[in-house]
Amino acid sequence: MKTKYIEKIKANISINSSKKAIALLNGLYRSIYKGRSMDFDDLRDYTLGDESKDIDWKSSIRNGSLLVRRYEALKRHNVVFIIDNNIKMDGVTSSYEHKRDVLMYVYGTLAYLVCKNGDEVATSYVKENTLYMTSFKESILNVELTLNDLENHVTEENNYTLLDRINYCMDNSKRKMIFVIISDISGMESIDNQLLKNVTASHDLLFINISDASLFGDDLYDLDSKNNVPKLFSKNYALKQVEENIKQELIEEQSYLFTKYRVSSTTINSKNEIVNKIIDLLERHNHAVKS
Repeated sequence: MKTKYIEKIKANISINSSKKAIALLNGLYRSIYKGRSMDFDDLRDYTLGDESKDIDWKSSIRNGSLLVRRYEALKRHNVVFIIDNNIKMDGVTSSYEHKRDVLMYVYGTLAYLVCKNGDEVATSYVKENTLYMTSFKESILNVELTLNDLENHVTEENNYTLLDRINYCMDNSKRKMIFVIISDISGMESIDNQLLKNVTASHDLLFINISDASLFGDDLYDLDSKNNVPKLFSKNYALKQVEENIKQELIEEQSYLFTKYRVSSTTINSKNEIVNKIIDLLERHNHAVKS
């Protein structure tokens, strides 16, 4: 087994994030879904990002440091990552990083965070032209194994839609789940009102968009047509503006639909912004589930 991704992911988090940001990331994740009616489990040290109303002041005074109440529900999250692996992940982002690499690090960072905080992870992707879903496990080693396997399939060409992938996961597990979809703007465009209504009736949903490079520039290659983009188009400033406007309108339209169903989303362009973008995603999702 090539044990490499988790160490690289931890190094990427350390290099591109301050200790304050890392503490905030963990605190935000822990604070989501804590219902006041849940059974009290135990106390833990306060972490930046925890809510002040969860501090146990009497115990903190006796202990000499801030302690936060932890609820049993924190150990029962079932997080399903739906990886929209396809030939389109062979492209580059708006920061000209390989989309496949950004996707792998986004998935690995969040899956590592989930397991580190005691929750279970399952991952679904297309493997040898068949939909596949791992078992739920609270295991960082399992995330490493999945990353190593996914590396071989992340750009595998297939015709499965996001709807196919979501339905497959719901058919294969009757648990209440938190779906984290990692896709791109074409995947975002495919999500409609009915899909969101069906999923969010029983589950929570977060969407991460891996950005796409502009079709403006030198030596561009179109993955759909498998041809180079003629310079007549790739050097046309008017078409560049049209493309940017279309993308922005689509993101705004989908953001409105996501807000309607309390779905939080973010767009990630490069590996060095992953932690900050996930913090932003969790902050908005935390607000959505508690509003």
